[in-house]
Amino acid sequence: SVTGCLCLYLHLLQDDVTSVLATAHAILAASVDGTIRRFDIRMGRIYTDELHHPVSALAITQDNLCVLAACLDSCLRLLDTQAGELLASYKGHKHESVRMGCGLLADDQHVVGCSEDGEHLYGVCRSLLAHCGML
Repeated sequence: SVTGCLCLYLHLLQDDVTSVLATAHAILAASVDGTIRRFDIRMGRIYTDELHHPVSALAITQDNLCVLAACLDSCLRLLDTQAGELLASYKGHKHESVRMGCGLLADDQHVVGCSEDGEHLYGVCRSLLAHCGML
């Protein structure tokens, strides 16, 4: 069964899981070990994207083609969900020691992140999401 197959892969999560997202065909899990793992439910496979910095939160675009990761090196990273390719990174905020979220506005045209110094970061990613098939 699919559930049994997924349980076999859970041992691969080597550190604390900080965020989990589910789509129609995959489960994404972010971890303190600096990885995002995508469990492909249809194929029974796992894919790992190495970000090399602890990931505190994930957000996904409405079409599930891109995932936004908030990392503890004060960087938001937007990745292609299928290929794991880094599409953009957003810096200018402080995110080094506590778990904070990230998100995409309802139209998927802006990314939003939090900052430990009380400021928020808003980044326009209109041309980038065209690459993801959003426009």
